[in-house]
This record gives sequence, C-alpha cells and structure tokens, in this order.
Amino acid sequence: MSGNIICELVNKTIVNEEYFILQFTWSGIAPKAGQFFMLKPLRSSVFLSRPFAVFDYLPDKKIVKFLICRAGKGTVELAGLHSGDKARLTGPFGNCWEDFLPNGASFKGKAALVGGSAGVAPLAALVSQKPGCYFHFFAGFKKGFREKEHENAIMGAALKAHKFSISAEDGGNALNGKIVDFIFEPESFDVILACGPMGMLKALWKKCEPKNVSCFFSLESRFACGAGVCLGCTIHTVNGNRRCCKDGPIFPAADIIFNE
Repeated sequence: MSGNIICELVNKTIVNEEYFILQFTWSGIAPKAGQFFMLKPLRSSVFLSRPFAVFDYLPDKKIVKFLICRAGKGTVELAGLHSGDKARLTGPFGNCWEDFLPNGASFKGKAALVGGSAGVAPLAALVSQKPGCYFHFFAGFKKGFREKEHENAIMGAALKAHKFSISAEDGGNALNGKIVDFIFEPESFDVILACGPMGMLKALWKKCEPKNVSCFFSLESRFACGAGVCLGCTIHTVNGNRRCCKDGPIFPAADIIFNE
C-alpha cells in the first residue's frame, strides 16, 4: 500500500547545471528498486505532482533519495528547495526490478543495466539493494561531466557494480558516443534491464531482439496521478493499452510497441 506523507528535505546536492539530488525523510513502507514516487513541494505553484524513480533508500535512516534532471517548471521548483522545506511524497508506486530478474531474489546470473540520463536512478537503486549480484552498468549521457565528483554523485551506488561503462555523446571525459553502441555482446547476459529515453530503448531492443536476450524496460512517461486513474500515461503493447504507472513502469521489451 502506498503512502501520502508530508516529508522533510534533509539534504540537497546540486551536482551541476543539469542534475541535483534530493534526500527526504520517509516513514512509509520501504520502496523497492524500480518503484517511483510522486513529489510536490508543500508550497508550490504547479498543480500536478511530478514522478521520480527511487535513486536510493537508506532503511536505517529512513531516507529516500531522488536524482532529478532540470526539465521544466516542476523540476526547477524542486531545485529551489532548501533543507528543512517540506514536500508531499506519495508512493511508492509501480512494480520493481526484482520482479523481472530470473529467479527473482535468488538471481545469480549476469545482468546488464542500461541507463540513459536520469534513467540511471532506478538502476543504481537496484545495485544498492542487491550488492551481491553481477551487474555491468552502462550509463549514457548527452554531455560529459566536467568534474569527477559530478560523475560520482550522479552514478551513486551504480559505482559499486561489478563493471561500469559510461559514455557521453559529446565525448566529454567519457566514451564518445551513444551508450547502446558499447554493448557489444548482449547475448553474454542473462537479462538486460534498462531505463531512459524511448529512442535509447528502441535502439537497445533492436540490438537485443535478434539475439533472443531477455530485456525489461522501465518507461519514462508523463504521470499525472501515479495510480492509474487518469490514463494519461497509456502506452501501446502487444497486449493492448497499458497504464505506465499502474501496470509498470517496467515492461518486457518484447511487449512494447515502439512507434516508428
């Protein structure tokens, strides 16, 4: 059952001009990697809450973290919060990565985690929650990071993955190009989990489908309610229309109809 709780911001980290990290107290049920919350400052000029995947959860401190990319009025407003400010957190919503790992919690194989931009957040949470698993983390960004500290902050727990590859389309202090181009042997993994822009996911599926690799994608969409009521985040699948928030956000890649 999800909670609807007024929470306190205990820390804000401005990573660079694009990204920032918010840490809130959370007294509700523990979120799982892959799930998301709806966030809205208690004092806000926007009508709708904004959805963000869990970046990390510290059960001993009851703190949930979010990695956020400035993308509009709502995220700019969140970036303006200060420690001690209050926000309404509703969640956690959605399914989780563990639901799609072969053998679930007992997974012992090799998984590729592919994140694009802020899509690295729910995958970093998985690395944090399952430290004993073999993960090769692939992370792609449009711009490289000027400082190593920026890269480390954005990747968070992902840096604890067994292997790590990072790319930037501008070549800035990273592999030069799109991250999907650096996944050379997708068939070497038991499963591929990914989150990011639809274009990245489509390119990844095009590469993996001929190899018969099991892929599961967390989709980014505009969630108005987060509970499947408004139908604003409907996606097209081979099984008909599905609500990204209520039926997902994670789906088998083979079920998704990628628009041409």
